[in-house]
Amino acid sequence: MNTHNKHSDRYIDVSVFRIKGEGDLMELAKFEPIDTIMLPRELYQDGFVVIDNRGDSMEKLIMDGASVVIDTTSCEIVSGCIYALSIPWEGCILRECHSEPHGVLLRPYNRNYPVTTVGWEEFDPNMVIGRVFCSVINIFR
Repeated sequence: MNTHNKHSDRYIDVSVFRIKGEGDLMELAKFEPIDTIMLPRELYQDGFVVIDNRGDSMEKLIMDGASVVIDTTSCEIVSGCIYALSIPWEGCILRECHSEPHGVLLRPYNRNYPVTTVGWEEFDPNMVIGRVFCSVINIFR
């Protein structure tokens, strides 16, 4: 029995990208493909992109080295959700976001990192790359 054919309907090979530079990261030209990952089809849809997470600011929720699936069609901030953002002075970051009277509060999961706020006068909706849909880590690398 050919198990590859059995699973090919349920899984899809997806490129994993490392984000280069800063600025408008919505253009795929700014993404550098570095790997592929096999995902269940229900975890990947049109408008999704998978990035390689580097850094521990969101650990223990999103681990360093995890592949993060981002829904680039979901960019409107909903308080309490996690987003990938392009912050001019930091580059691409993942943060739990909260809409507040003075701006968007960016909360890392790791308490060793500071909570910051981007004031409404500085906030540009194009800073939001998309909402984090899920993360995947291969423990047996």
